[in-house]
Amino acid sequence: MSLELENEFRAALEAAIGGFGIDPLTGEQTGQLVKHYALLCRWNQRINLTRIIKPREAAKLHYAESLFGAKFIAGARTVLDIGSGAGFPAIPLAVFRPELHVTALEANQKKSLFLKEVKDELALDNLEVATARLEEFDWAGYDVLTSRALDRAESIFPSIIERLRSNQRLMLYCAGDLVAKLEAKLRCKIETHPVPDSEARVIAIFNSE
Repeated sequence: MSLELENEFRAALEAAIGGFGIDPLTGEQTGQLVKHYALLCRWNQRINLTRIIKPREAAKLHYAESLFGAKFIAGARTVLDIGSGAGFPAIPLAVFRPELHVTALEANQKKSLFLKEVKDELALDNLEVATARLEEFDWAGYDVLTSRALDRAESIFPSIIERLRSNQRLMLYCAGDLVAKLEAKLRCKIETHPVPDSEARVIAIFNSE
């Protein structure tokens, strides 16, 4: 990645974080996310990690949105990111909250390799990458389950919500219409938080009854 592109992304990231009302990152944390973005750009030329790659769009729609979710998981010690893909929200959360143990669950082998390289390059001791499908993975011990871009969300999440323990939460980064569809199917406690500068995106927190 060119220095010009790196500087453009760094400036866009700082502006997006400020616009979302997120506490400023340290210089080291900013550097880690810039490195993640550089790896994302490089790998995206070989495998389809994301269609959102331009600096300003990525800073806002990927990184700031992921970090915004940290506001709603106070007290959590462990997070499982289901279908982590390019690492959102797992990587920004792990960078922003070093005391949090984050597991990025990704069934796709190539995407999982990308996440493992990110973990090594960013030296994220609090990040674990698990290569498995959700159906094959034991998620019972996690405080928070989260996801941003899971296929078949409407069919997968009802069974997860029904199996949440009393001290577990599911945090979805999604459109409001998905929340409405899940709410119609289930009896559960839901709180929603609009994503700043977005007409449709919300963070929805599901708790068991």
